[in-house]
Amino acid sequence: MALGGNARAKFEDLSEPPWYRWKTKEPVKRAIRFIEAYCRSPKGHGYGKPLKLARFQKEWLAEILAPGVRQAVLQCPRGQGKSTLLAALAVWATFDRYEDGAPQVPVMAMTVGQAKRSVYDVAVAMIQAELELSRRSICYTAISDSRFVVGYNGGVCFPVSHDPDGLQGLDPGPIAVVDEIGFQPIESWSSMVLASGKRSRSVIVAIGTPGLDRDNALWHLREAWLDGKRPPGFSFTEYSAPEELAPYDEKTWRIACPALDAGYQSIDALRVAIETSPLSHFEIFHLGRWVDGTDCWLGPDGRTVWGALESDYQLAPKAPTWVGIDVGIKRDTTAVVYAQRRPDGMLHTVARIWQPTKDERIDLSSVMAFLRELDSHYDLQECAYDPRLFEIPGQMLADEGLPMVEFPQSLERMTPAYVSLYEAIVKGAISHDGNEQYARQILNAIPRPNERGFVLSKNKSRGKIDAAAALAMCHDRAQHPVKPLPKLVCL
Repeated sequence: MALGGNARAKFEDLSEPPWYRWKTKEPVKRAIRFIEAYCRSPKGHGYGKPLKLARFQKEWLAEILAPGVRQAVLQCPRGQGKSTLLAALAVWATFDRYEDGAPQVPVMAMTVGQAKRSVYDVAVAMIQAELELSRRSICYTAISDSRFVVGYNGGVCFPVSHDPDGLQGLDPGPIAVVDEIGFQPIESWSSMVLASGKRSRSVIVAIGTPGLDRDNALWHLREAWLDGKRPPGFSFTEYSAPEELAPYDEKTWRIACPALDAGYQSIDALRVAIETSPLSHFEIFHLGRWVDGTDCWLGPDGRTVWGALESDYQLAPKAPTWVGIDVGIKRDTTAVVYAQRRPDGMLHTVARIWQPTKDERIDLSSVMAFLRELDSHYDLQECAYDPRLFEIPGQMLADEGLPMVEFPQSLERMTPAYVSLYEAIVKGAISHDGNEQYARQILNAIPRPNERGFVLSKNKSRGKIDAAAALAMCHDRAQHPVKPLPKLVCL
């Protein structure tokens, strides 16, 4: 039964449903029994038949529905039945009975439309396919007020966007569903978490796949988990392929994708995907690996391109050295990249990066001290900097005898610098020491075309790129060394 948002209707059946009479009160047993008895697959493998949960899905449900769990995250590749599992979980949570009163089950995604397409509409299809569920509920289809309501317990399930302001007034329980957490900002996750906790049993459940960048709630929670920040009530489960395993090996696929052995993911689809997709995209979406640089200025396999330039070369004391300096604004980092010519002609580069604290900007005196240290170890040729943010420190260092050179980061100046740097990288004319923070800032950058070529920039979903700008300035000055002035001869 589908009705408009303002329609009035009666439930066809308000009697006590059969699952109310189940003897067990354990949530995980009730959830598994309910899903396998009343939730039918709306698409794909097993279409129209009651769901048969795989072993890994049952184990995850036992983990997240255990007493005391308040936040639960599952990271896994595509094709593992994420949306179907979340939809079935939402249906069970809305139809069962709880001591805290009427269930309220929000389904959150980037937009309301995405929440409907990915999980909510799947849940509605499950209800409509099972008479025992459809006659005890009403599905409202108003554009601005989609929801389904259960008559005998007052339960309601509805899609919501990730707008933090709209999440504040929720009272989710026994669960709230977050789809594709790999694309959700941490602010939205925090807002949902803060809205929960008003019931004796309320858990925020999220499933997602790694994305193309790391500025999202999934990466944040995963890093906290790996760093040992594991507060009581927080569950994190990951299915991914270990980094040391070959991505072309089908045994690797089965480690990352438990749905292959469960029988509802087709291995031939992966065989096609690995041959037709960039390798980095296959590793992210089908192996559950976090790979950066996938859509950066160095191409879809930017991580591989940059990684191939790693070298253990050591800079020689008192050898000619060029320096690029990029000073960040407020919360940006500050980067100094310095380089020397190797005997084979390659330019070997090293980066030093300063991170601002939450309360304080970077102290430029520490940057000045580092440049003085470089000057004492190497024969500095030029130290390129943008006078807009480093004018006074640059003048002070120049007065001390350091070869400071103004390098305004204008479109006219940076475009040829970035184009020349790109050509040097793809030709393998540059090497680096393998520093991960340095690599990440190079790979965070994306090209912004102009009539002369391109410059590098970042967007709000990416991290810092200050080292990329410093490298471009450093490389430019190394390519155009200043000829020494002729010595004056006294007659």
